Amino acid sequence: MGSLTRLSSVAILLMLLGGCGKATDRKLRDSEGRSFKADCSPEGVCKLEQKSGASRAGKPAQALLAAGRLVGICDVKAAGDQPETHDCRPLVCETDAECPPAHGMKDGQCLNQRCSDPAEAISVKDSILLCLAGTGLGRETPVQVERYALALNCGTPCRVPLPCQKP
Repeated sequence: MGSLTRLSSVAILLMLLGGCGKATDRKLRDSEGRSFKADCSPEGVCKLEQKSGASRAGKPAQALLAAGRLVGICDVKAAGDQPETHDCRPLVCETDAECPPAHGMKDGQCLNQRCSDPAEAISVKDSILLCLAGTGLGRETPVQVERYALALNCGTPCRVPLPCQKP
């Protein structure tokens, strides 16, 4: 009976490991109502393709930004380009499966309807994402310019300004 238990344990372990290391397709959404197809590795490296919503002229590709607590999606000129935070908007979610994986996990973490890393403190980049969320793309309108300036002055430790969305 002991060898049967060992075989069962090995079979279960192999099934669990069989899914490790494989890329997964997931649908991501941002605060501006856009949707994206993401083919993500367990390390969180994702190939992104915009499926719906507004696009930016001159910045047709996207990149992920995870430089604080929140995960954002950014408009860039070409895949692999370094994003500028004012070109990013936070990812929104209902479940962990709607967030890109990080730290070798199967899924990211969805907290308060945002893709987040709760181990990280709120940063200036998070403040920028939250202040520009829901204002449209870019940083050209008077509201966006004002919100960006507010976000930059979030203090130490960073506290997201009142007119902005909360983490």
